[in-house]
Amino acid sequence: MKHLLLILPFLWMSCTGSLTDDQRKRMKENMEQNEIKKVTEAQIMEAAFQYGRQVASLVEKRDKTLSKTQFLDSISRVYQVEIISLQANNSMLRTIEKQILEAYQAAAGSDNVQRMGPDSLVYTKPFVREHPDGSTEFLKAVGIRMTKKQIVSSIK
Repeated sequence: MKHLLLILPFLWMSCTGSLTDDQRKRMKENMEQNEIKKVTEAQIMEAAFQYGRQVASLVEKRDKTLSKTQFLDSISRVYQVEIISLQANNSMLRTIEKQILEAYQAAAGSDNVQRMGPDSLVYTKPFVREHPDGSTEFLKAVGIRMTKKQIVSSIK
């Protein structure tokens, strides 16, 4: 009984449940991230454009040839996306990506977002070379595969 009386105050003091400011901040961020959001398809597409443009601008600044795999892998991990090169010799392209590539080859267009399935999207941006006569030549396109969940969580 004496031992119980001695242990009880220590047990009570250790279970007060106080959190540090950093722990509270992380807990609040996690709660906000798991909060149910109601978004329209238009909002998802607009957010996908913004997210894709953000990633593509980083890639375009540092690796327009899409050959620095270590850099591309690090960007992919940070933004939780998959970065691919849309070229004719890439056998890993999905059907929609092949169709986008054919459209860019026929007439170089602007950036684009397409559905790849019920829960994923692909953002594409063509890389072109401008000639002195004013004409443009399609070189390749960057493809950024992303999940709908990632896009919805990026919406504020």
